[in-house]
Amino acid sequence: MGQVFSVRPQNLKIYKGEFDRNIRFDDPDRGTWLIKVSTADVGMTSIRWQASLLAAAEADRRIPFLTPNLLSGTDGRTHITVEGDEGTYIARVVRWIDGSLMSDETFSGLDLPYSLGAASAHLTRALGGLAEPVGITGHRWLIQRGPEVVDESLRGLPDDSRTHVVAGISRRFGAAVLPLLDALPWSIIHHDLHDGNVIVDAAGKSVAGVIDFNDAAFAPRVADLAIAGAYAMLRQSEPERVFRTVVEGYRSVLELSQAELDIVGEMALMRLCMNWAQWQSRAQGAGDKEYALSRSRHTWPLIEHLAQVGPPVVSY
Repeated sequence: MGQVFSVRPQNLKIYKGEFDRNIRFDDPDRGTWLIKVSTADVGMTSIRWQASLLAAAEADRRIPFLTPNLLSGTDGRTHITVEGDEGTYIARVVRWIDGSLMSDETFSGLDLPYSLGAASAHLTRALGGLAEPVGITGHRWLIQRGPEVVDESLRGLPDDSRTHVVAGISRRFGAAVLPLLDALPWSIIHHDLHDGNVIVDAAGKSVAGVIDFNDAAFAPRVADLAIAGAYAMLRQSEPERVFRTVVEGYRSVLELSQAELDIVGEMALMRLCMNWAQWQSRAQGAGDKEYALSRSRHTWPLIEHLAQVGPPVVSY
């Protein structure tokens, strides 16, 4: 790998990921980078699709924050095939973006939520011209699959008050919101602007970078805003106010229809339920139960609150 990409990896550090294996390294001449290693069954269609997404984001000069760019090898390749002890892998090298993850910071004020909303709109605009290639399979985080995924996840969980609440929210979404999605504008979106994929600046007031385009997909355009707003509400004393500020930030870049604004709060709550149900389910049989539970450790208090008062409402 070092010869292909002309790098000399030093100070390696491994990061856990849902699917990819991520290895950070320093190069004495070229700075810090990240090796992303995927199993070969991901397929070259997906690898090329992810390269197209990163290229589109990098090419849009209106985006005021960093996104990972692929490092090209000496022969022009942006990926290589590696044989390992457990099979065949596909490896890529992307730029490392310095800064703190939003999930690791306790932010106050509304500057960061506003910036996050604007970031969602910037990415949606940048990716909107792409067409999803044939052969990309719909993943389990797609908002339009919400009720299906939540119902499947809940089957292996204890029958208690928490699962009843989440099941009720899922049923309401399936009955009242899901039928409306086809009439909304659809686009390629990042679709995973959770707080672990957002890098904030040193002051903690604006988005410095967005990472992990693996879940980008063709979906209702407003779903990207709903996801960003959902995770922005975590650990907040005034979650609805934070959510509305994320929406305001989005609308400073792209306008939304009344139909989109009417359901964005419901979509945010549905995403929170998807997060909680899937990670709770995976923790049941996970070898690394602590990691699985950590992915939803702040989600339940927010779901419980919104189940009582209703999802956040946004005015036009």
